[in-house]
Amino acid sequence: MAPFTSILLSFVLAASVISAPIHKARQLGDLQCNVDRLSIINQVSKTQSLISEVQNANSTLLDLPTQSALAVAQTGLSQVNLAVQTILDAALQNQTAPAASRDQVSDGLDAALEGLQSASKTIQDSGLNATIADAISSVIQAGQDGNNVVADCK
Repeated sequence: MAPFTSILLSFVLAASVISAPIHKARQLGDLQCNVDRLSIINQVSKTQSLISEVQNANSTLLDLPTQSALAVAQTGLSQVNLAVQTILDAALQNQTAPAASRDQVSDGLDAALEGLQSASKTIQDSGLNATIADAISSVIQAGQDGNNVVADCK
């Protein structure tokens, strides 16, 4: 995830240094737009770490349905990362980001949330349940950050 964050930080720096024509400003965005972009990436990374923490716990604490739900959540977050990378690549090349990529971000966050909510119903360990609750909050925040990107990156 660190290389992905490095790419975004390079993107933010380039956006603040390069003066793009007005018709391309939506792609590069202003400072708030780029802060929103960085925030969603950080929340997704945080959520992936929290899920990994649960997945690496004592395997006797995780039954097959829980393991499956966590795998669904991780897959959804991987989908978000791929879509965000596509959006950033388009922005850096002064191209319009594919609308399908924005849908993939939303769909991936939805899948992650559903997987985490499912896992939270089956985990009996209170410590792991607290970690899942933190992951759920992080996914919800990532969704809010995504809404902020749509609102602020005009």
